[in-house]
Amino acid sequence: MPNALNISPPLAPEMEVLIDLWLDQSSASDQDPIGIKGEPSYRYFWSTFTRYLKTGKNGLLPHALSWQEVTPVDVLGFLESGPSSRKTDSKVSDITRRRYWRLLERIYDFALQNSWVASNPVREIVKDEQPRSEDPKGAIMSPSLWKALQQCLHPLPPENDFQALRNRALLICISELALSPMEVRNLKMNSILYIEEEGVRRPQALQLDGPGPNQRRRVHMEPFVVEALESWLAVRDDAALSPQVEFLFCTTRRNARNPNAKHSGQMTPVTLLDLVRTLIEKAARESNQPLPARLGPQILRNTRLVMWLNAGVPASTVAVWAGLKNIKGLYHLRDHLNPEIRLTVKSVRDDAT
Repeated sequence: MPNALNISPPLAPEMEVLIDLWLDQSSASDQDPIGIKGEPSYRYFWSTFTRYLKTGKNGLLPHALSWQEVTPVDVLGFLESGPSSRKTDSKVSDITRRRYWRLLERIYDFALQNSWVASNPVREIVKDEQPRSEDPKGAIMSPSLWKALQQCLHPLPPENDFQALRNRALLICISELALSPMEVRNLKMNSILYIEEEGVRRPQALQLDGPGPNQRRRVHMEPFVVEALESWLAVRDDAALSPQVEFLFCTTRRNARNPNAKHSGQMTPVTLLDLVRTLIEKAARESNQPLPARLGPQILRNTRLVMWLNAGVPASTVAVWAGLKNIKGLYHLRDHLNPEIRLTVKSVRDDAT
């Protein structure tokens, strides 16, 4: 007679297989798509948990611990001492612990649905012992640094400097239109909408088609953005790796490490980060201003959103412009808003919680 309390069925997968099964299931779900962007982080978090169990809870036990034998106490012990930061000598934040906790909760839910465990140990942790909920606060640039950054973008590079023309147009699109890093990297040539003016065909707007309903939107471009984009389009065909490359802000050279590798022409997240970092550092030097808390492309988007809000654009309109699901997506910027604006953003969040 089988043991009804056995929580280690013989068909249960190994830890390394479990993460693959969960990622496949989550990626296929319309309600919970993982996507390529998030997958490396999930794998890293899970490998940290795997190492914690295989080393007997970092040496506390003389033997490895099966993932199916984990108790709520084991989970709490891991959250206290198991997570590690990928930044050298960096303390693990409460936000990171919360993300570990959430990932474990979801994977054990998946295991429970497949009858590989009898219960989810993460859900048995009482609320007072759970990692605190995330309350992220978005960083923005100071007005002086923002002004210096705009001045850095105004000079038009020489027409034979393909990369400089591309970088300028890309950075202007982010800072003026508040595009997300993924959106600007995913822009393609057919994303541009044109208008005829006195027989001349000129860009007028960008059509964004993200996965979320509010991410599908049309973004109008002011003359400054149009001129920067036209300067890049004038040389783009010569700069692109091949005529088949569809991405608007495409790479202009092959991978030096593997020049024969197939290349979509899409800019990588690392390259985008380097471009923004270089621009911000240049603006800080030329204006004698301190560097902001963040140096990635998100700070350009955040700053523009705050400027719109403080200029009196309704939060509901800004949320639409930014492609956000609702106004709650602006709550992380509340500390940078004028008091009367801050109240309107906060009240909506409070009503929803």
